[in-house]
Amino acid sequence: MNREERNIDKYKNFQLSDEQLDTLKEIGNIGSGHAVTALSDMLQNNIDVSLTSLDMTSFWEIPKLFENFNTEVFGIYSQIKDQFDMGVIQFFTKESVINLINILSDQKKISVNDINSVEDLDEFSLSIIIEIGNILAGNYSNALADLMSIKLIPGIPKLALDNINAMLEGIIARFSKISDYSILIKTLLKVKDTELFGIICLIPSIEILDNLFKALNVKFDLDL
Repeated sequence: MNREERNIDKYKNFQLSDEQLDTLKEIGNIGSGHAVTALSDMLQNNIDVSLTSLDMTSFWEIPKLFENFNTEVFGIYSQIKDQFDMGVIQFFTKESVINLINILSDQKKISVNDINSVEDLDEFSLSIIIEIGNILAGNYSNALADLMSIKLIPGIPKLALDNINAMLEGIIARFSKISDYSILIKTLLKVKDTELFGIICLIPSIEILDNLFKALNVKFDLDL
């Protein structure tokens, strides 16, 4: 077992206190508040972004948040610049994303059944999804970075469409060697009569996790 794997084992069974969770939730609320203004300006509509829950949890818990493991979702991945081992991954159900696009578009409405891959989306639809992901990733990362007095700048988002199980396999392949947990934010965006349910995962490196725990006064010693 190498050093990274031993470090991961050290925080597999930790639990945050209610006070520490409240601190994380405040980070989420700050990120949501800033996102409201940016999204409203971008979409030129009143937006309500509500934080429904926030916790630190295993990747394996993510599919349980959807109705079934085969739910089709848009995944938006943003790598944190200068922090190769940290990323932000967002999941939104395909149906809710298409409904939102149809509300915002003056063009011909899109059928959910006609969208089977990212390549099936037009330029307007792609730009809407990417920019929503960019705004949310940026604001939640900034709120987290402020707590730790560091800079976290998401790169240009990458977009994928698949079922949640397939998405999860990709996450594990990418991050399993450096993390077993993510800061998981359940959020709800309301635009006119449409609700966009999302899962935002902030996946930290060992170093960032250590900084976060220190800020939350959680005992977590990386020195082996």
